[in-house]
Amino acid sequence: MRGPAIANLLVALLALAIGGCGGSGSSDDPSTSSDFDAARAFRDLKAQVKLGPRPSGSPAAARAANLIARSLRAAGVDEVEVQRPYANVVGTVPGSEPGFVVVGAHYDTKDGIPGFVGANDGASGVAVLLELARTLPRPLPGPAVELVAFDAEETRGERAFEVDGTRGSRQFVDDARAGGEQGAPPLDQLRAMVLFDMVGDCELAIPRERYSDAGLYDLFAEASQEITDSEAPFEGMTGPILDDHVPFLEAGIPALDLIDFDYGPGPTPGGWWHTPEDTLEHVCPASLNAVGEAALRAIPRIR
Repeated sequence: MRGPAIANLLVALLALAIGGCGGSGSSDDPSTSSDFDAARAFRDLKAQVKLGPRPSGSPAAARAANLIARSLRAAGVDEVEVQRPYANVVGTVPGSEPGFVVVGAHYDTKDGIPGFVGANDGASGVAVLLELARTLPRPLPGPAVELVAFDAEETRGERAFEVDGTRGSRQFVDDARAGGEQGAPPLDQLRAMVLFDMVGDCELAIPRERYSDAGLYDLFAEASQEITDSEAPFEGMTGPILDDHVPFLEAGIPALDLIDFDYGPGPTPGGWWHTPEDTLEHVCPASLNAVGEAALRAIPRIR
């Protein structure tokens, strides 16, 4: 991850960002209820960190995938499956309308960084994902949600992200394009994609990432404003970022990357990114709560 993307990819994707997707639900619809438990989500974050570094293909990554799969099944998620060769963990929360919204986060950590346990990048996103698995309405008042914990988001060694990143999410999109394999819904049934990445920073700020769909972002910003004790981290705009939403954008699916790519002292991406300083000390339950509360309201409103 991630850094500013190359210019030709930006040109190709900007067209996809035109328009928007979704619309606000009414104040009395089921999507306005909230049971997001930030303390429980933070326990999920700590459980991942306890596994240590989790590069794709490592024994610790396999343990993380098993932990996520067990947690999804315990939450009552349907059809939980671990894909291959990249071990994406997938499962379904049923909806009352046709189609699927993919909601994802990556669980692998960057290799070659001794002591890098990825409390923020990416245990925080997975922690939000697991708590949403427990608390999203059943059935959803809208399309089903396909929950995906992505493997292999990070590059191997010194390979360029454009070449080696997002291997797990590209596999998922390929399976969807093939008509729906390994638990991935068929591509023509995907309505949107929402990604949580680096959402645990205690000084949370999530501007709209430039590739991301404006309509989807507005749903989260509006939902955040409905939370009376929220500090409204959803505002502003940042430059383009390569992440697991890009394969969906390339496939024509509206996608949103919720990411605080300013982690720690110094210029973006911050002094704690991809270092041993990405620890429990620098992530907070309140940040998981701000994102999770907004997601509980926004996701059921996506059409």
